[in-house]
Amino acid sequence: MIELHVGDVGTEIVLDCGTNVSNSTFREIIAKDPNEKRVHWTASVADETSIKYVLQAGDLNVAGNWRLQTYVEFPNGKWRGTPTKMKVRNTI
Repeated sequence: MIELHVGDVGTEIVLDCGTNVSNSTFREIIAKDPNEKRVHWTASVADETSIKYVLQAGDLNVAGNWRLQTYVEFPNGKWRGTPTKMKVRNTI
């Protein structure tokens, strides 16, 4: 489980897609916060089988358990990866 804090900026979130994504035409990380609000973060290729997103100001605004899922598009189809969890903690 990934562990971050509310307000973190500049942290790379890297998720394994389980397949070669170097030729994908579109990539994103779908995130669902603890309140069930869904956000879409446009991602880039991290390496042959992973995508990444660099956190921006305002991305992590709610503490709790977030769920993340990869989404990639290729000329011949669109796929989602296995969801994973991310713990976002409050700051002191």
